[in-house]
Formats: sequence, C-alpha cells, structure tokens
Amino acid sequence: TVRPGKALTINEIFRRDAPGVVQVTSTKVVTTTTDPFFDFGVPQTKTRTQALGSGFVIDKAGHIVTNYHVVAGASSVEVSFSNSDNMKARIVGSDPSTDLAVLQIDARSRALSPLVFGNSDRVRVGDSVVAIGNPLGYDRSVTSGIVSAVQRAISAPNQFPIDHVIQTDAPINHGNSGGPL
Repeated sequence: TVRPGKALTINEIFRRDAPGVVQVTSTKVVTTTTDPFFDFGVPQTKTRTQALGSGFVIDKAGHIVTNYHVVAGASSVEVSFSNSDNMKARIVGSDPSTDLAVLQIDARSRALSPLVFGNSDRVRVGDSVVAIGNPLGYDRSVTSGIVSAVQRAISAPNQFPIDHVIQTDAPINHGNSGGPL
C-alpha cells in the first residue's frame, strides 16, 4: 500500500514487489530431418529449445501471468523464484492476441508473493512507473520512467490489434521484458 502523502522510492517498490516476479523457462521439442530436401526415410532429429522470460504471481492459488510467446508450443514450463526454488508449471490459459498466458504452480500459499493489480483507468500521462523483470537467466532488473501516453494501439505477435495500451519510456527490453509495470 502507498503511504499517504509520500510516494515509495524505486528501491522500496523493488524490495516490496520483486519477490512476486519470477523467471519462466519453457522447453519445446522440435523434430527436424537431417536432409531438408528429402524427408522420407531420413532419420529425424529431436532438438530441445528453450525460451526465457519474466512472469509475476497474481494470487495465492499459484497463478502466474507471463507472455504467450514465451510458452507457446511448450512441452514443459518451469518457474524460478528469488529463493532459487524451481517449480513445474502448467499453462491454464492463453491469449495469443494479447500475448498473455496464465500458468499455475502447486505451491503453498504463504510461499507466494502476489502483486496487486493497479487501476489502469487511473493512469495518467506523466505518472512515474517502475518495471521489474526476471528474464534470460539473470537476476531481477528494475527500470523506471514515466507514462508517456495512454490509449495507444499496438499489434500482438499474431498481428491482432491491442487497444488501450499504456506507453512508457521505462526501458522494457530483453533485460526486463515481460515483467510487470
């Protein structure tokens, strides 16, 4: 909760909310033939590929939100927490058109640190924001900036238009992508 009359510092926000940000690792098995021109009678090779991204805990039931493109086509998904616990996760919901997926893990509720959703209707241009991520096998990262626009439209990876997007100048890149703003 925000203290009345005094905004939290970036460090305070990070210390409070970072435990709710997780790393998501998905594994996909891809079958390829050894000869791209003649695929009949040629031995096939199975290759494991991994995708890494950020996610965040949304409730004590073990639900985690991440980007759909991180888990698309995954044969297995694992979530890593700040205390180095790694847990298997299952995909319980996905929406490629907004690039979102919901995972669920089996964990004791007191071990989870859900983040509280803000009210996007109250976000205004010029508001200060912080993005926390945990991607690419690195420790968590934090960036800050301002809301530079609201009600933007962007395209999802499947080219579906996403309306009512909050635009920020806080760096959201491979070092902290997918984490909450």
